[in-house]
Amino acid sequence: SIINIGSIYGVGGTDVRMYPPEVPVNASAAYGAVKGGIVNLTRSLAVVWAAQGVRVNCISPGGFPGETMHAEFGAAFAAKVPLGRMGNRNDLKGAVVFLASDAAAYVVGQNLLVDGGWTAW
Repeated sequence: SIINIGSIYGVGGTDVRMYPPEVPVNASAAYGAVKGGIVNLTRSLAVVWAAQGVRVNCISPGGFPGETMHAEFGAAFAAKVPLGRMGNRNDLKGAVVFLASDAAAYVVGQNLLVDGGWTAW
C-alpha cells in the first residue's frame, strides 16, 4: 500500500484572509497547486497499479501546527475548524493504520481528509 500526503489546500482554495500581511499570497497558491497534483497523481497511479495488487491512496490533513506558523494564523485557522482546534500527530495515526491495513483492501485511489471538519463547511 502506498499512502501519499496531500492537503486540504489540494481540494479547496486557500482563505488568504487568515494569513498575516508578511506572508506572500502566492506561496499558499503554489502549495495548493502542488498538493492538488499529489491528490490527482494518487488517482492516476491507483488505476495503473491496482492490477498488480498495489493500493495507492492519499491522506489530506487539515491544519497542523509547525515551528514557523504565525500565532495569528493558527488562531484564525482553528476558529474555522468545527472541532475548534488544529490537528496533531495522533489525529493522523488512525488514517495511516487503516489505509496501510487489510481493512482497506478494497480502498483504492481515495483521498481521506483528516481535517477536523474544515472541508465540511
